[in-house]
Amino acid sequence: MKILEKHILKSYLSSFLFCILLLMVLGVIGDILGFLDDIFKNNIPLSSIFQFYLYFTPFAFVNMVPFACLISAVFVFNTLSKNHEISAIITSGVSLWAPIRPVLIATFIICLFTFVVNEKLVPPTVKKAGDIKQEKLENPGDAGQKAISNIAIYGKSNRMIFAKEFLPKEQKINELIIHEQDRNKSVVRKINVKTAEWDQKGYWIGTDILVFDRDRSGEFSLDPKYFKSKQLSIEEGPAEFINDQSDPKFMSYKTLSRYIKVVSQNSAVSVKRLIVDLNYKISFPFTAMITVIVGIPFSISTGRVNALIGMARGIVIAMMYIPVMAVSLAFGKSGAIDPALSAWLAYALFALVGILAVNLRS
Repeated sequence: MKILEKHILKSYLSSFLFCILLLMVLGVIGDILGFLDDIFKNNIPLSSIFQFYLYFTPFAFVNMVPFACLISAVFVFNTLSKNHEISAIITSGVSLWAPIRPVLIATFIICLFTFVVNEKLVPPTVKKAGDIKQEKLENPGDAGQKAISNIAIYGKSNRMIFAKEFLPKEQKINELIIHEQDRNKSVVRKINVKTAEWDQKGYWIGTDILVFDRDRSGEFSLDPKYFKSKQLSIEEGPAEFINDQSDPKFMSYKTLSRYIKVVSQNSAVSVKRLIVDLNYKISFPFTAMITVIVGIPFSISTGRVNALIGMARGIVIAMMYIPVMAVSLAFGKSGAIDPALSAWLAYALFALVGILAVNLRS
């Protein structure tokens, strides 16, 4: 049996490498064809295009892994089924879990690697790719001129900063909130600023400022200090606000957690949605496990005529996970179900379906 397991594992890993490379190359080609006219119209150099897709590679890899794992697993087990090897395994009294086990272990390791890439590489590389796309691929003349909304930065000197709107051209912030923390990460001062403008001397000047300090009881004062105009104690300049990534998909788990702390003081509705995204950041890299465990049993078919039908059936049923997960996340963000549950509900349902299907095939 070990020889068969090694054969299955080798076939699965080689198929995965082929599929992940093929999917990423096809994705790049399709994306390039989408703005081919702009490339020739704006004389975009090949070096800029290469740099963009080089930095975009980690994000593409993370999103293509579930599909590559699904296609690879379905192909390998459908081939075994077509050659009657699965039937021989089952009739010999061996459970179907035996040949599936090495594939699941390999997929789990791939998922762990995906999680690390999504946490460590995706945030900085997507930020760099976005800068290149905006400055060199889309509208170079308009780079950095559009207003940026809902920016959250974990600033220097233990400051959490939330900006409702940043205007790069004017170097101006509308509705700024600053939380100053102590060494224990407890908020000791809250500062609300109506507008802040960047002074060329290297600091921000705020107007209509309210400063809330803690009193002796540890509560924030109900009588804040008011300043019509004042230099703000934040060290981040316009560049940090321009380069901030406030899309949860492009944040690490740690960064998103800090972002939630900032937003929690401003919008309870946004926090609920972001908590769902936070939990989904943990569950998403393990999507491949679900697609594999569901796709394999439904792809097994008998006879050469039904081989393609078996593959299609396994892929289609596994892909149904996507709309189910979307609905589950929507329920979580609306408050209908617990945020943590919404990020894992689809996983639990499809894992149950996959396990039952494997047991029925055994």
